[in-house]
Amino acid sequence: MSTVPMSKLGPSPVTEYLRRVVEDLRSVEGGAVNTSIPELANADPATVGIAVATVDGALYQAGDTRHEFCLQSISKAFTYAQALTDRGADGVFEKIDVEPSGDAFNEISLQPETGRPSNSMINAGAIAATSLVRNTSHGTRMERILRLYSACAGRRLRINKNVQAQERRAGDRNRALGWLLTSRGIIDGDPTGALDDYFGQCAVMLNCVDLARMGATLAAGGRNPVTGERVLEPEVVSDVLSVMSTCGMYDDAGRWALRVGLPAKSGVSGGVIAVLPGQLAVAVFSPPLDRHGNSVRGVAACERLTQDLDLHFARTERNGHSTVRSEYTLAEAPSLVRRNEAASEVLEQHGEDARIIELQGDLRFAGAETAVRTVRDAARRSRYVLVDIRQVDDMARFVIPMLSRTAEQVESTGHHMVLIAEKSGEHTRGLEHPMTVFATRAEALTWAEERILEQFGDATCTPDNVHSTRSELLSTLAEEDVRRIRAHTESVEWDAGATLLRTGQKFSGVYMVTSGSVEVSRRSPQGDRVELEVIGPGMSFGEIALGTELRYLVTFTALTPVTAHRLSPEAIARIEEEDPALALRWWRAVSQQAMLRIEERWRQQAGETHTAD
Repeated sequence: MSTVPMSKLGPSPVTEYLRRVVEDLRSVEGGAVNTSIPELANADPATVGIAVATVDGALYQAGDTRHEFCLQSISKAFTYAQALTDRGADGVFEKIDVEPSGDAFNEISLQPETGRPSNSMINAGAIAATSLVRNTSHGTRMERILRLYSACAGRRLRINKNVQAQERRAGDRNRALGWLLTSRGIIDGDPTGALDDYFGQCAVMLNCVDLARMGATLAAGGRNPVTGERVLEPEVVSDVLSVMSTCGMYDDAGRWALRVGLPAKSGVSGGVIAVLPGQLAVAVFSPPLDRHGNSVRGVAACERLTQDLDLHFARTERNGHSTVRSEYTLAEAPSLVRRNEAASEVLEQHGEDARIIELQGDLRFAGAETAVRTVRDAARRSRYVLVDIRQVDDMARFVIPMLSRTAEQVESTGHHMVLIAEKSGEHTRGLEHPMTVFATRAEALTWAEERILEQFGDATCTPDNVHSTRSELLSTLAEEDVRRIRAHTESVEWDAGATLLRTGQKFSGVYMVTSGSVEVSRRSPQGDRVELEVIGPGMSFGEIALGTELRYLVTFTALTPVTAHRLSPEAIARIEEEDPALALRWWRAVSQQAMLRIEERWRQQAGETHTAD
């Protein structure tokens, strides 16, 4: 099996796409960095990073993704999750509502009737949520909050004490909110401890990759895709994402829902996290903010990704089944061509050098990303990758260019990728890189086998023609017996496209092919034509009818001009009459060949469903 290092394939088409987005974002102007504390005021406004993390652990990144920044208000979503875990949904709802406020994130206001903050994504609600996190024997409130953040990110995060001190010095407005919450009974007692922990959670340091991993944990229903740890319960995640959907982008939430359509949360340091439940999370960092307190480039990036990759919740694919229907090697599911012994040995030895990937369902970004990642991994391990897209129901406009680019990368390594699709279908339009397209899996498998035989076999594997005595049917007989059987045969030939024998036709003899290719087919119960196998020089057909009331159960068609030697019923009868011992040896050879074909069929049984077109 031929292998290449993944690095030789180059960056994924997804990574290449993100790099183009980052370069475009660098020219986006407008906004200003937040100046509420020195840490934010000193941020480099040119910094741009994007990371995308999927629910099965894949990560794509471009730009300044390792640049650290403080979490700020993005922390609100995760602390809210911890409060829900500690107090339950009803307990939290008593203290914090779930309605959009329509006000700025730091507005000093509570609901007149209940005294509750409108939601947990504005400062008043976030401070209340922090106060609801319990101090336990397993850690203080702040320790447990930081532990949750770290578990979501997949690595230990830290609080920047200097930033926390800056938040504390500039926190008069938040202190006013804390005491207001105490006055209305939302926070019990002195709010100073909760406020300091709130300042601490805003000062947690991380980068784009960490933030994307945290988002992917939410997208995966609370299980970290990399570590596998169950961090949050699914019902908690559901509540958090719901509030992020309606309130996460402050007083710009309505426009965000229309243009992006993903649960999201922003922070005044310039971070934005957006979550596509069940599939992926996007994290963007760029410090300049718009008038709502959201990153200008972060918003632009998310709008761009949603438009380009169909990430909006109203347009994402159905999740009823996996995009990759199955993956298997040529060794597990060979073509329909019946090979001679020499070819079979080569294909058995090198069958893992060709890999088939069947795709299904709807292919939009998450499905396409999985497909491309699967193809790239297969191309690293196998020289030939056959991608079957005939079971794909719906395909976004960017998928074929992604596959086309993947094929180009695969071929740059000396390996090959082909498509199995309707050649006139919409899926194969717009190929930027020329790709080989086969209409059926049988054709693609045959192509792969022939490439392997060309590389590892010799002329005996794929003969154009053979002598009439070189038939697999006669291979177990002594040379003298073969000569005597051969004397009873007659030469026959057909043009390409001719029907040699039909299903139900009375037995007319055993045919030993000397040149050309013969297709064996039958009709399904529904009346569809089903190709069973293809036979070539050195092989035989028709002998099965000897054990089936002397009628053929299948149809034989010449794919090319065919020549063969026929042993007629009359000739068989003469051999039995004139030389019973020879006839017995011939029947034994026929039986042995039949058993070998049955054994071969059993060997292929596991992959039989893959080869049915």
